[in-house]
Amino acid sequence: MALTFQQKERGTWSFNGVGVKASADELDSATPTITSGSGVPSSTEPAGSLYLRTGSSNADTALYVMISTTWTAILGAS
Repeated sequence: MALTFQQKERGTWSFNGVGVKASADELDSATPTITSGSGVPSSTEPAGSLYLRTGSSNADTALYVMISTTWTAILGAS
């Protein structure tokens, strides 16, 4: 199915946050998300969530992960 989807659905996609469930039974409130924005993340998201900072000036502040209840920048190659 993935190959068929890739072949048929090429192009640009836009989502307002994407949840990544470990199983179909996982509660939405526990589902890690993938979001983006121009500033430092400030929302409360489930542990394991990712934030892509679009206004970052270097690799050290471009990607954040929610660890427990704190956004932590993932150090890059800068």
